[in-house]
Amino acid sequence: MAHSTLDISTPKSMDYQLTSTPTSADPQRLAGPTISSSASALKFMPAPMPLPSSELPTSNGTKAFNLLDLELIHHWSTKTYMTMSSRFASHVVWRDTIFAEALRHDFVLQSIIATSALHKATLLPKSSEAYAEYSKVALAYQDLALARFIPAVSKPSEENGIALFALSLFLTVWAFASRRLPEGLNNVRLELSHGDSPPGIFCAPHTPTAQFIEIVMIVRGVYAVIKETDKWLQGNIEELLRYPRNEELPQHSPDVLEAFDTLQRAVEDSQRLPVGDEGQILRELYLTQLQALRDISRCRTVVEWDGHIFSWIIMAPPAFINCLMQGQPMALAIFAYWAAILRCMDHHWWATGWPYILVADLVNVLDSTWDTVLDWPKKQVGLKFQSTPAFESRRLG
Repeated sequence: MAHSTLDISTPKSMDYQLTSTPTSADPQRLAGPTISSSASALKFMPAPMPLPSSELPTSNGTKAFNLLDLELIHHWSTKTYMTMSSRFASHVVWRDTIFAEALRHDFVLQSIIATSALHKATLLPKSSEAYAEYSKVALAYQDLALARFIPAVSKPSEENGIALFALSLFLTVWAFASRRLPEGLNNVRLELSHGDSPPGIFCAPHTPTAQFIEIVMIVRGVYAVIKETDKWLQGNIEELLRYPRNEELPQHSPDVLEAFDTLQRAVEDSQRLPVGDEGQILRELYLTQLQALRDISRCRTVVEWDGHIFSWIIMAPPAFINCLMQGQPMALAIFAYWAAILRCMDHHWWATGWPYILVADLVNVLDSTWDTVLDWPKKQVGLKFQSTPAFESRRLG
């Protein structure tokens, strides 16, 4: 079906009509306008989906503008943009710079509407009709955005580089949040031409770990997009790429250092890895990833930099990702530590809940010989009671 477009210019008057919010009895009205740049007058055209009567041409030749779209764009511009990152300096980028790209690239506008709808859904009771409606809208706009994005991502350029980068970030949010959608709607998928070529996943299907591994592959696809578009990511958008300086992050507390030392002793334990050259190669790989996790996890106590924790999994070498996908116990144990550290992101609506779910699943996957190693992750997510000196003094007082 041919794609229609929404032509944008700077007209003397806004020539559109508003329609009401769709209901479950009127599912076809989930379609919204798409957008592209043009020098012609402002016209709202239908999206490439079946049209309800309210979006047919009116007597004066204009197209009706869906009120739900306007509601969701407003929600993005007043609320959702602030939830994308903890850094205040990045909020204006999400609100203004990314939205400016939405006026030039329809898949960015569709991504904004999808993300806003998903955000609104997660603020509502799952049993409510409104939750189901916003979730359906989110999925519909995700599909529209990806239909435009997938062909474009194979031809990155200066003209679309920022737009591709923006959607890759939206895609990550969708992937993390999709488990909160109703059954059947959490099917965000994307095959990127520059992604990894992974082996089979040996984790039990439909488990949280297996689902998260699929998300890992999406996130790594994001990294591929970033590498392709990096040379065009200049100006305000660079704020989203800024890394903290070493002096901006505090050193680990003694209990965290002790936990990492416990994990390192497990990696160095010759009985936990194969003998010979294979075991030595794996040990060096795991020690390298452990050190990277030590360094990156210092961001966990600085809210401004909490999102930096994702760089560990995004930039992990393919060899480690393969070990993770194959269910290698040591790789899963290291991943359990990262999952526990991910708790610093629990205040984000799109990431909340994952730390507990992942650690609980990994504890069940790994046998009892890993109990001591997994002690710290379990305490971090609340699977095991963690006493403190202050609590002990009150208990014994």
